[in-house]
Amino acid sequence: MHNKAKKFLREVWVEVSPKNGKVSWPTRKVILGATGVVLVCVAIITTYIGIVDWASISLLNLVIGR
Repeated sequence: MHNKAKKFLREVWVEVSPKNGKVSWPTRKVILGATGVVLVCVAIITTYIGIVDWASISLLNLVIGR
């Protein structure tokens, strides 16, 4: 089992190694752009959930009468 894992990891390294690998890595500019998109989406979704939460609490307090 141990030898299988070593062989697998060696094969993976050959494929992803920057010099002769088969994987094409994104550039720094692409990574920063994708990170920016993710952060903006997280901010939008967080804001939406916060507004829905606030509205739900307000409505529930109105129904309960607090």
